[in-house]
Amino acid sequence: MPSMQTTSPLAIRQRWGMSRRVEVQRVRARWEWARRDPIPFLRWFTWTLDQHAPEGTDPLRPFPWQRPHIQTIVRIWQHNRLLSIRKSRQMVMTWLFAALSLWDALVHKGKLIMLQSKRLEDAVGDESSGDGPLGRAKVVLNNIPYREMVLPWYDPRKHKRETRLVFKPIHSTIWAIPQGAHVIRQRTASGILSDESHFQDEFGNAYAASAPCIRGGGWFVSLSTAHPGAANDLHEDRLDVDTA
Repeated sequence: MPSMQTTSPLAIRQRWGMSRRVEVQRVRARWEWARRDPIPFLRWFTWTLDQHAPEGTDPLRPFPWQRPHIQTIVRIWQHNRLLSIRKSRQMVMTWLFAALSLWDALVHKGKLIMLQSKRLEDAVGDESSGDGPLGRAKVVLNNIPYREMVLPWYDPRKHKRETRLVFKPIHSTIWAIPQGAHVIRQRTASGILSDESHFQDEFGNAYAASAPCIRGGGWFVSLSTAHPGAANDLHEDRLDVDTA
């Protein structure tokens, strides 16, 4: 789908030879598909911010959903409650799980998704530059094509907070939190993304506190570049916490 920043819906209709009625039908059909499957959501409704875009070009980019490793990881995430992923640059893993966290919160009612980093500032990030897991989730939300059509209840003035996205009409929340077990232990999350987990000194405690989330059918993703510590022990299957 063309960039909504540079191409208006009218221009899309004219280019594709669509009437307004056909356009609406196509968008609604694609959104219904995306509600059932995160890959169509990544394909048609996810835009990211390229922090290395050449000067003078539009930094908004469609998410590279077609990369083989992306689709494989999405399917693994859908069918496994616990994942530990070692990443390298340009794999867009933080973007991927920020978008998947948003998808989970938007299409399923009553979700509490926690995005955890070493410091709260790291978890919150900056939506203007696409930094941090919450900042990236906000970029994706801000740039969902035809958002007024597919999410008519969403109002940025009511649902955005500095450390959260609160979707009151569907009772879902995405919450940025710092490292440690304190916040996780107070509430049972539906999903937890631990970003750069190998660099969190308190990762072991946070993972132990996430056991009710995992046992209850929620998901936990440890995402980081390789580094010694508790998150590395989890990756090597040497961190013994009962989540069965």
